[in-house]
Amino acid sequence: MRLTDHIAARRHLYRHPRPFAPLLMVIDIPRTLAGDGLALGRYYPVIVENEQELGEFEDFLSADRDRPVPPNLLDHRPSSIEVPGVTFFEFAPSEPGWPWLLLCQWPAQLAGQLDSDPDLLARGAYTTETFASRRELLAGVTLLLGMIDKTHPAHVFLRVCPMAAQA
Repeated sequence: MRLTDHIAARRHLYRHPRPFAPLLMVIDIPRTLAGDGLALGRYYPVIVENEQELGEFEDFLSADRDRPVPPNLLDHRPSSIEVPGVTFFEFAPSEPGWPWLLLCQWPAQLAGQLDSDPDLLARGAYTTETFASRRELLAGVTLLLGMIDKTHPAHVFLRVCPMAAQA
């Protein structure tokens, strides 16, 4: 069995126009396996930091195995990208029917303050939010900015990276 034949048969790669942005591979988990633990009840986002990891992840999904496994090859791998401040990346779907995504990358000093829950930050540096529309995404950004502003010192640097076509 290969994950590309079942769990990851339907997936979409999101690329951001900013060269320093990670890629997002979003897997639309089959309805029989979908549930509350997934984004919008069905999506599993995977943060890919470079083309080499993308190839490695595709090989992982295509490997023959005896039973299905979670597509979590990169989930706990430490990030190799440092950011100077909290950075938001907006990802628009390039095909209809896929969600809008907001990737938040946390600088090491703030990520270290959130390490009480090892599953809170993917790759030790990221959170993702998934939305059905851009309007919902923008409302989510506003909410997150308000939470960061209230809980972190004013010297925290924020960088918002919208899609170039949407800016």
